[in-house]
Amino acid sequence: MKKLLVLTVFSGVFFLSCLPNYAFKEYEKDTESYKASNYSQLQIETENGEIESTVVQGDTVIKVTLERWATGITSVDAKNHLPDVVVHVTEDTTAKILRIYVDIPQITGRSYGCNATISLPESLYVDYETSNGKITVEGNQNGLLLSTSNGEINTNNTSGKADLSTSNGPITIDNHKGDAKGVTSNGEIYARVTMPKTDGSCNLKTSNGKLTLFIPDSVGAAIRMQTSNGDLSVDSDLHVQVTKMEDNLFEGTMGDGSGNIELESSNGNVSLKKL
Repeated sequence: MKKLLVLTVFSGVFFLSCLPNYAFKEYEKDTESYKASNYSQLQIETENGEIESTVVQGDTVIKVTLERWATGITSVDAKNHLPDVVVHVTEDTTAKILRIYVDIPQITGRSYGCNATISLPESLYVDYETSNGKITVEGNQNGLLLSTSNGEINTNNTSGKADLSTSNGPITIDNHKGDAKGVTSNGEIYARVTMPKTDGSCNLKTSNGKLTLFIPDSVGAAIRMQTSNGDLSVDSDLHVQVTKMEDNLFEGTMGDGSGNIELESSNGNVSLKKL
């Protein structure tokens, strides 16, 4: 029995030692420009890469730089496999949607990915999706849908409806005007949101992280805050009428109560503060 065990372990070690070592990583950049007036929405989907999007005031083009990468057992091997990452572009001028999809090979051992850097006018709605990478968006004024895993999400000076989701990463929403939704796990949420005065919505949820929301005192909304293993706090400068207050639950209203604010965390403090 001992000889069999030793033989099995040795066979496993020998097998692992025979696997290729993809220690080299090579990159290749390509930049394309598109006429912005043909589109109202930009969709980008990639994997294993970061997405960075910035508004350029007065710009009339959408500029997209894709940085594909691949690993290899040598530098030459890695370069030879860069074409495995295939980019598909759909220019639907009827629906006014520009869609860029990066097809990443699903191969065990060798790794692939693609980063995206975008500059565009502020008027476009953006829909970005990636994995194992962060998303940064600045300046968009017509709404945003952002999704990643194992990466953080950061937005700054945005407007419209914002829908953000990630796992294993924090969410930062800085100076957003409009409705906002943010969901993460194992990450902090920090948000400064100017909701509509009536019928606005701000829903933020995390686990294993604290949650802080700043809003104007002029907002009219029903408020629900909930946590486990954490504290709840509401800024005294906000005019909130308390309707329920327990150890792990707070409910109240501001103004006409027409909007909705829901804040939820586990293993973290939840704070509502005046903007």
